[in-house]
Amino acid sequence: MNSDREPLPLADAVERVAASVLGLATRRQRGAGVVWRTGVAVGSASALWRAGRVAVVLPDGEQVEGTLRGLDAATDLAVVSFADRGVPAVARDDAITARVGDVVFAVGREPSGALQASFGHVGAVAGPWRSWRGGRIERLIRLDGGLYPGLAGAAVGDAAGRVLGIASPAFSRHHGVVLPVATIERVVEQLLTHGRVQQGYLGIAAQPVRAQRDGVGVDGLLVTSVADDGPAARAGLLVGDVIVTIGGQPVGSLDGLRERLQVGTQVDADIARGGRAHTLSLQVAERPHARCG
Repeated sequence: MNSDREPLPLADAVERVAASVLGLATRRQRGAGVVWRTGVAVGSASALWRAGRVAVVLPDGEQVEGTLRGLDAATDLAVVSFADRGVPAVARDDAITARVGDVVFAVGREPSGALQASFGHVGAVAGPWRSWRGGRIERLIRLDGGLYPGLAGAAVGDAAGRVLGIASPAFSRHHGVVLPVATIERVVEQLLTHGRVQQGYLGIAAQPVRAQRDGVGVDGLLVTSVADDGPAARAGLLVGDVIVTIGGQPVGSLDGLRERLQVGTQVDADIARGGRAHTLSLQVAERPHARCG
């Protein structure tokens, strides 16, 4: 018997993952989905954007109607619910690590229910990153090539048949990206609860800077523009102000700022204005919805 880490014959590894793989089709295009919970599948937001109806293709070829519960353009994730037909939720473990050069495969399903798979290697791995749409993704796993049509949202497994995440073509013209288990778990919960991922919004553009405040050098974010009638404008934040802390925590980077913005909360911002210290109170709003295309 194989342990969870021992390589399987590749066809067996594909079959292990494929037991939880669905096809997801709209009037415009088709993609893949993975059963994440009983009656709940995860797929690619870019494949399901503006879908009025989603056809869910089960492993035996039966098609059932699915309901789009929510999508997040920033991470290219979507959630579809469907009538349970006994398709098992995929086994996953966020502790699984990928290495450059690992053999991996993406597996989806044709409209007939037949499997479709693509094989390659992990091309790059790194730590947390943000997509160009601002989505936080816990781990970079980049494939060494692109994805075939129909494999957006496909399950990506390794040679031991362990699921690394799902495939997205949305963030690179030449390479597929694997959205890891930790990102999917976090986003699915918000999509099922709210239908979207809530992101904090102040209505500013800013860049890191070293500034003076009361004669002391401080790191912060220089405000380069302020949206009309946004939370920052209503609080009196001005272009040229330097945000030093939010809620008492330093913000020397844009990622640091985003992490401290919880929708609906009131936060104090310590700023430097003309070299002097000031404090403003801001009401964090929800970022306007991003588009998939």
